[in-house]
Amino acid sequence: MKSALNTDRDKVPRWRYVYCIISSKNEQNFGPIGIDGEEVYTTHYKDIAAVVSNSTEHKYDVLEEGMAHQKVVEAIQKNFCVVPMAFGQVSTETDVKTFLSKNYHQLKGILERLDGNVELGLKVMWKMDAILRDIATSNDRIRILRKQISSKPEDRTYQLKLELGKTVADELAVRGKRLASEVYKKLRALSVENKENKPLSDEMILNASFLVKREKENEFDEMVNMIEKDYGDKVKLKYVISPPYNFVDLKVREKDR
Repeated sequence: MKSALNTDRDKVPRWRYVYCIISSKNEQNFGPIGIDGEEVYTTHYKDIAAVVSNSTEHKYDVLEEGMAHQKVVEAIQKNFCVVPMAFGQVSTETDVKTFLSKNYHQLKGILERLDGNVELGLKVMWKMDAILRDIATSNDRIRILRKQISSKPEDRTYQLKLELGKTVADELAVRGKRLASEVYKKLRALSVENKENKPLSDEMILNASFLVKREKENEFDEMVNMIEKDYGDKVKLKYVISPPYNFVDLKVREKDR
């Protein structure tokens, strides 16, 4: 006799949107928290499961549905170790089970590696007004150039302004590289894995992710607070906890429909 859950699934679309992978032998239903308010539940192979919801869409827009995807993975992470999947992964239930089967040992290994750890992300941005003021008063060459520019007619300052702009940019780059290296080194020592990502703006000097044991999380937090105390007059920090997207890269191969 089929369960009520399976009977309900017989009436729904065959496509599944995949959020993440967890360890679980038992069917789970997380309620209507998925994209478009869909029920989120598990599809299993042995003792691992894909967390999915029903889907009728072929493609998803990260600007429209990306936050819903993120919220589902974050909700599951409260009670399970998760292997997050890339955004927009849609496949049939059969193909999802095939993916779990073919990649079983790899997925088990990733779950074991991530279990007991949390991803902590830190972005460090210049407070541009503050750092530019500091550069302007502490760099001898910049002080000289500014004085020369202020003492000449506007039409005779073009080359001096070019040199000033380049000198400021070079000094900013040197300071940014040095500060980012110092911060990254301090936090890397408290993590089991770490990754530097590409800065997202000219003001950003560090965009890094750290996989940290949960028992080290408070120590990591304290180090971030010390960094803010030491450098906070020149930089601002954005510090977040998130599913470990930066330490896995898995996709279920989509088939043409």
